Amino acid sequence: MAYAREWYHVAALALVIVFMFAIRVQAWQKFIVNGKVYFSGNDPWYHLRQVMYTVQHYPSVMPFDVWTGFPTGKTVGQFGTLFDQIVATVALVIGLGSPSDHTIAMTLLFEPAVAGALTAIPVYFLGKRLGGRLGGVVSAVVLALLPGLFLGRSLVGVADHNGTEPLFQAFAVLATMVALTAAQRDYPVWEQVVDRDWDALRSVVGWSALAGVATGLYLWVWPPGVLLVGVFAAFYTVAMCGEYARGNSPDHVAFVGVISMVVTFVMALVPVGESGFAAAAPTLLQPALALLTAGGVVFLAWFAREWDERAVEREYYPAAVVGILIVVAAISAVLLPGVFDKLVNQLVRFVGFTTGATTRTVGEAQPFLGGASTGAAEKFATISQQYGATFYTALLGAAVLIYEPLVRSEKTNELYYAIVSVVAIVLVFFFPNLIVPGVAGALGIDATFLGILVVGGLLFGAVGLTDRSAAAKLLLVYGMFIVSAAFTQVRFNYYLVVPVAVLNGYLVYWIADLLWNGEFNASDIRGDQVIAVAVVLLVLVVPLAAPVSAWTADDPHVTQAGAAADSNGPGSVVGWDSMLTWMNSSTPAEGNYNGTGNADQLDYYGTYSKTDDYQYPDGAYGVMSWWDYGHWITTNGERIPVANPFQQNAEVAANFLLAPNETAAQDVLNNLGESGEQTKYVAVDWKMATTQGQNGKFFAPTVYTSMNVSQYDYFQNFAKVSSQNGQLAYEQNLGTVHTQKYYESLIVRLYRYQGSAVQPSPVVVDWDYTARTNDGTPAARYYQQNGQNDTAYKQFNSMQAARNYVQNDSVDQFGEPTSQVGGVGKYPSEFVPALQHYRMVGTSTDYAPARQVIQGERFSNIPTWAKLYERVPGATVQGQGPANSTVRASVQMDATRIGQNATFTYTQYAQTDENGDFTMTLPYSTTGYSEYGPENGHTNVSVRATGSYEFTAGQQVVMKNGSLQVVPAYSANASVSEGQVIGEDPSAVTVTLEQTASQPPTNSTSGTSTSGDTTASLVEPDTLDADTAALA
Repeated sequence: MAYAREWYHVAALALVIVFMFAIRVQAWQKFIVNGKVYFSGNDPWYHLRQVMYTVQHYPSVMPFDVWTGFPTGKTVGQFGTLFDQIVATVALVIGLGSPSDHTIAMTLLFEPAVAGALTAIPVYFLGKRLGGRLGGVVSAVVLALLPGLFLGRSLVGVADHNGTEPLFQAFAVLATMVALTAAQRDYPVWEQVVDRDWDALRSVVGWSALAGVATGLYLWVWPPGVLLVGVFAAFYTVAMCGEYARGNSPDHVAFVGVISMVVTFVMALVPVGESGFAAAAPTLLQPALALLTAGGVVFLAWFAREWDERAVEREYYPAAVVGILIVVAAISAVLLPGVFDKLVNQLVRFVGFTTGATTRTVGEAQPFLGGASTGAAEKFATISQQYGATFYTALLGAAVLIYEPLVRSEKTNELYYAIVSVVAIVLVFFFPNLIVPGVAGALGIDATFLGILVVGGLLFGAVGLTDRSAAAKLLLVYGMFIVSAAFTQVRFNYYLVVPVAVLNGYLVYWIADLLWNGEFNASDIRGDQVIAVAVVLLVLVVPLAAPVSAWTADDPHVTQAGAAADSNGPGSVVGWDSMLTWMNSSTPAEGNYNGTGNADQLDYYGTYSKTDDYQYPDGAYGVMSWWDYGHWITTNGERIPVANPFQQNAEVAANFLLAPNETAAQDVLNNLGESGEQTKYVAVDWKMATTQGQNGKFFAPTVYTSMNVSQYDYFQNFAKVSSQNGQLAYEQNLGTVHTQKYYESLIVRLYRYQGSAVQPSPVVVDWDYTARTNDGTPAARYYQQNGQNDTAYKQFNSMQAARNYVQNDSVDQFGEPTSQVGGVGKYPSEFVPALQHYRMVGTSTDYAPARQVIQGERFSNIPTWAKLYERVPGATVQGQGPANSTVRASVQMDATRIGQNATFTYTQYAQTDENGDFTMTLPYSTTGYSEYGPENGHTNVSVRATGSYEFTAGQQVVMKNGSLQVVPAYSANASVSEGQVIGEDPSAVTVTLEQTASQPPTNSTSGTSTSGDTTASLVEPDTLDADTAALA
């Protein structure tokens, strides 16, 4: 028994690590598809590229990448870091110095699971620092059972640096806590340095240097983690003020701060590759902030001694420090406005409880509670989904850690401060509209910002006053910042698990210690004490160990960790990969477009010097898509994307995809510079054209575009409501209602229509009420059923009947129409012209989910997951037909890589002049496919015509075999060669439309013609309406 009591924590920690690893790798086989290793998300694929490069150039990392961010290239910033070097090192060891690509990919596949499981080690020791072995074990167990974002980011396949960051950050905090404990034990002072008493200083200096190394390693893993340096700066300020105000010298804390931050400064200098103060890459910001923190600590220690020299009351020292900080901030804002604004913006970006519009389009950067309504129940459910009850018990643990010494203090001012601060915090959190808005309005500042200042200031003050160790105060300050960061951007919840787990461990220890009257001894335990501790553990663990529905049986808000891990998989990249693999083999190599022969100048794993604008060789080209997909295009297609998940060229991509016509789209490419004209391909998928559901991405470009539009200019939410007690009640989501602007956007014309012209159909969307934004823009439509046979979608026999219904329909509360022609699924409200320079050349072999094709989002007859288009000059058609008439050119195309729903008809219209002449530019060829391919710098198109183009004009009603049929009055057929489409053959296609029936009588606009069993009634082409033209 004695042996078990002595070593139980080791066995418990080992079991926790094994459990965490097993949970995280249980779905690993889902990431091996046909022998290929896949990853989840976007960034892991780019890490694969970085790891591959490091293996080939060990231990160097990629300084600059010309295979992304066309036409300038990109410095990769927070990629190519220690994270990639660690994975490369492990892969080299496993592969005995020469690992295969599969070995490298498998190593990266399992890395997040290993890092996630190992995080239990620093969490255990953090918990042990506060609550002994019991606290450490409970902390590790809570960490293992949490089902939220930390688990999601450390699953097998989610091979991003996110899952490794908490491990290194926790070690940095742990190392600093150890150094502070050593300093509090040895109490070093400046005089020992003057006397060169190195033996007495050795322990503190060593641990402090180690803390600096741990912090530096964390910054090497993730440069934007410079926030941690800011956390340390805040902590040293609070801790030194608190120590001095309580009658102690702050020198021991200063020793740790100066040494650790100087070491961090030196380490942060090593990877600096860019000037400036950006946080997203290793720049001067990281070492500068570390050096400023060290300098600030030196100043605070000197200032405390000066305070002593002048015999000023110690209680005023913190107020003086705050005043100095305010003055320094004001001077910096005036003298160094750029640097000051950058620091403030970065601080607000991390801990400001709000984010900008473009940041909100990034799923991981949205506010934690941004998706929840203002109701307390919904917010509670959102938090419970991540943490169960442990978030709230962690707050209780923090409250005990902060306020118990203040409440027990013999100093009445500390007790009064505890009472006042708690009351003020309760007022701000639970009654936010009571006092704060009025005070904020009087001061002319934002109410949320004022609330943060009040709560943060009171908590920091309480931490400074409380009689706790410096190590405990560090955990509290760290926890406050991480809570702020997690509620500002949801991604930082994978950091928040560390203080949540540790504070829960401390709370259990505190309760056990309370039950044992401050003399907790594992060998002297009563039954009632065991029961009490067991109840606490059940409250923490059971909601995490088993699925729990916090509100309804259909919506479990607390998910079991194992269930969450088992649902892991590679996701959308599988849908894209077949198209990207095809693109890799069937489009010209980079540097060889049009057969320029410069492919050898673009080594895929080559080393390139950093530059603001890389000069690509002739024959290099870009691939346009939404920025989410840039890394897949680089790694799986081995082509150069214009936009990427660095959000490079995000505005360019948005403007291009939302362009209302080809001229506007080409203007966007031209603005990229001369090389922008070589953006030759466009990759799209069903999500980019989808406006509804969590998978829809059409809204994102509307946020990034420089055009003065919002998502509501393209679509509005659509729902069914009912009247209950005089109030409208939500019943059913009906999707979205699209405007004509949506259908005219380039992305929709590509994905839905394959570039073909589209006529409106006699479909009407009907609603009763409209919700508008503050500026009056319609944001949502609401339909209320009027009778059993009434529907929101109505089908008519003709366009005229549909338009008559809309014209005669009622108006909403704003006096606007309550229905429109089209606007649902693939049906536009008005005519959409054909694209002349974009042709679909390849597709994925996977399809969009059936639900998206069937339910409301009826895309087209080619509903593949992804499609690839090439921008081509197009074949010029010079034709002759009836004067002043509409000519229709159409050809059936076959997407040969898919088995079903593989054909579509490309259609384009042109108008003849008074002489009957017309011209067209056609993007699809019908012959000559075998003459061109990647070997001579062109595309081996997989979307091919099943026959020649048919040109028709006018129509006639024919009586054939006893029934009336509408057939063209004029027609012709012509072939279009691949060479003519891609500009290799400059000759024009000539077409002459011939009558398909005998002429009507002279000087007559109509007549009849009889031939065998067929009787034709001719109608002049220019008298046709749009409805009839659509039938031709």
